[in-house]
Amino acid sequence: MDLGPQHLRMIVAVSETGSIGKAAARLDLTQPAVSTMLRRVEKHLGVRLFVRSPSGVALTPIGAEVATRAGAVLACIDDLNTTLAGSRAGGAARPLLRLGAQACPALTLLGEHLGTLAPETQIQLRVDQGAGRIPPLLASGALDVGFVQEPVGHAAEEPAGVERCVLIDREPLFVGMSSRDPLAARSTVDLADLADRDWVDDPADDGPFPAYFREVCRGAGFQPRVRFWSGDWQISSSIVRTGRAVGIYQPTALPREGVVFRRLTGDPLAQRVVLMWRPEARPVALRLRDSLTRIYLGLVRSNDVYAAWWDAHPAAHPGLPALALARSGEG
Repeated sequence: MDLGPQHLRMIVAVSETGSIGKAAARLDLTQPAVSTMLRRVEKHLGVRLFVRSPSGVALTPIGAEVATRAGAVLACIDDLNTTLAGSRAGGAARPLLRLGAQACPALTLLGEHLGTLAPETQIQLRVDQGAGRIPPLLASGALDVGFVQEPVGHAAEEPAGVERCVLIDREPLFVGMSSRDPLAARSTVDLADLADRDWVDDPADDGPFPAYFREVCRGAGFQPRVRFWSGDWQISSSIVRTGRAVGIYQPTALPREGVVFRRLTGDPLAQRVVLMWRPEARPVALRLRDSLTRIYLGLVRSNDVYAAWWDAHPAAHPGLPALALARSGEG
């Protein structure tokens, strides 16, 4: 048995309504049909997704994970259906500009720039924790523009028919730790010195970074011990603040009370910041590139540690020269 969209929609409907009967009504099916489908899915997966009770059903922990991923898959399917429907309508100009982006600090400041990217059309923005889904969606035509981070040294497969521009060729990644951590007194920290620490990681990152991070740690002589999983930056930082774990942060991350960011000696973890687009979206992509450049340079300027690294490593950002950092603050 292969899971199909109908199974995923059933899982999402049951999780959102908390009731087999209500889910059946939403799906225009009978209650026995939904119950039977759910039993078959659970048997196929070998796990229990829901706990039944007289008051309804509730997700198990693994059920919550499955429901979240089912919702993400269905969103991709719906995006693709929208694109195909537009093509069948005769190739008329699409009313939406679809922008996909991987979560990063720059996105928190992008909202005020969206209105200038394509004033003549509506913008649809989707944000993913990882970079795994964005390139395929671009290749399929379900997205027009994509903004992602790729691990340095990772041979990214370029989607067919998609153009790309590397904004930052090498962005170092910092380690975040409690301000009370003994290592916080150092200006740089060896990755190997973190071998005995617990880590916080993102369970929703479907891109290449999780494997890359573990590969680099193995090169430093250890396997990272991940005890905490969270896709929410605030929750992750609250765990780091207590000293229970450390985590990897982008150098443009905004300050967090009780958390300090430190460079890793030799910058063993780094990523490329990449903008991609379909040819017909090139004018909008170039305007987005300019907006992201201004936002990014402002974030660099707000972090003294990263600003110093930036000026000392001009080859890491050939498209954004060090001089631009000073000029961005003029006026």
